[in-house]
Amino acid sequence: MRNFFSLLKLQINNEYGISYFRYIVKKDKKALFKGLGIGFIILIALVQLLGVYSFMIWQLYKGAAVLNVSQVVLTVSSIISGVFLLFFGIFYILSSLFLAKDTEFLASLPIKQGSVFLSKFILVLLSEYPFAFFLMMPPVIIYGTQTGKGPLYYVLAIICTLFLPLLPLLFSAILSLLLMNAVARSKRRDLITIVGSFILMVIIFAGENYIASRLPENPQEFVVELLKNSSMVIDFMGRIFPPSIWLTKALSLTGWDSFVNFAYLILSSAVFLGAVYLLASFIYQKGAVAQLETLSKTRKAKLTYSGSSHVMAMFKNEWRVILRTPVYALNSLTVIIMAPLMMLFPKFGAAGDPDIQALYNLIQNERTQPGLILIVAGIISGFALINPAVSTSISREGKNIWVLKNIPVKPEVMVKGKLLAGFSISFVAVVLASFVTMYSFKLTIIQTAMIIILSSVAQIPVCAISLLIDIIKPKLTWSNPQEAIKQNMNGVLGMLIGIAFLLAIGVILFFIVMTGLNVYTIFGIALVLLASLSYTSLRILYAYAEKGFRKIEA
Repeated sequence: MRNFFSLLKLQINNEYGISYFRYIVKKDKKALFKGLGIGFIILIALVQLLGVYSFMIWQLYKGAAVLNVSQVVLTVSSIISGVFLLFFGIFYILSSLFLAKDTEFLASLPIKQGSVFLSKFILVLLSEYPFAFFLMMPPVIIYGTQTGKGPLYYVLAIICTLFLPLLPLLFSAILSLLLMNAVARSKRRDLITIVGSFILMVIIFAGENYIASRLPENPQEFVVELLKNSSMVIDFMGRIFPPSIWLTKALSLTGWDSFVNFAYLILSSAVFLGAVYLLASFIYQKGAVAQLETLSKTRKAKLTYSGSSHVMAMFKNEWRVILRTPVYALNSLTVIIMAPLMMLFPKFGAAGDPDIQALYNLIQNERTQPGLILIVAGIISGFALINPAVSTSISREGKNIWVLKNIPVKPEVMVKGKLLAGFSISFVAVVLASFVTMYSFKLTIIQTAMIIILSSVAQIPVCAISLLIDIIKPKLTWSNPQEAIKQNMNGVLGMLIGIAFLLAIGVILFFIVMTGLNVYTIFGIALVLLASLSYTSLRILYAYAEKGFRKIEA
């Protein structure tokens, strides 16, 4: 047990840079104030986001209170938190437990493989707590203050929130353990890891939406029963994520009923944790170490030389790095799967999330052809900009950045290759999502072509700005590939700027549509506007490329 806690302490120190923070506090005040400044800016952005989220929860509470189901705010928040962790949990678990660089070192230590697994799992769990508390605290406070709850309620809420991420992460851990154990038997480990993870992701996402879409045979009678029985509302909504039922009832009920539901949450988490620990004790190390093994090739290969442009050489190299590193592939290529899936679910009535359903309703209720094309193009562009491949392109070089800087090629050429690689991912997502939308919403081929063109051109300035951010402030110091792509603020900042860009363009085009011009004229105006912004952003990126590369320290 002492070895386990020592290992956990070491990993926490390495993950969060505690020793480095102590050093800069004592020795490097400039770095300290710089870090605090960045943290303050991020804090302001989070406070604003928290304010918007709290306002939405408050509106939901007022509406639910009228129907005497005010506790539904707890259910909705816990469902969002649980589903998000379940959906992305496979990526978190795979990245931290199986694809980390310290796996070989940990395998050599005289520590049980179950303990190694548990220490890494706790590390993942700790990283998810900020998200869980961010989602849960506003509804907990709103419900508690409005219903006059006492101090015990808030203590219970904190404990429940601590246990809330456990079950979805444990379920993801089971799937990951089984997947990696199967991968260990194969010669094409990286390929199976990537493909298997995407398949599991699709199955989980489709399953959640299928469950959410299953309505009773007589909806009218069911709605009447819901209005009569507040507990039935919670049970109906919580079928997407059952622990949300236990959490809601533990906090909203009193006495024995509250204790029973609290016990359900705690005991189920403990039982699943024990089962996963037992499974990991037998198969974790085999699956983790297998990722470090290399295959010997005995067949002869014919040496050939082929010429290509420097831009295409950089483009191909970017794709090779992404495909050969499962962490990069799982995070970068997800959008190619998710964007089409999000536009496919309306066809089967499986849009369980109310926000996503609102987007679908926006498409279905739009009467004008120009408005329909612009709305669909905007939604698809929004999905496609979730592309960390381009916003972490320089950061992923890490300590090997000196190799890139010493290649006898102009920085502008290297930037073009990296930009093209990142853009190609978004482009594939746009094309697939557009054709799926044509099928789901019965669009014409001309409408679909316009959507593809507008969405694709809209990705150019977004990708250019994202890459520019990574050139200005790359994250080159990391010990684990997931730190370069998942724990990199450049990826988040790139997406936020992309969203702001799309919203600004959307407002401009909204007023243009209101003028009543025909669809082809509006399409032409939108295309010229996006093309102009694309050209401007590319010129800025290329102009800064050489200066930016000189500033990057190898």
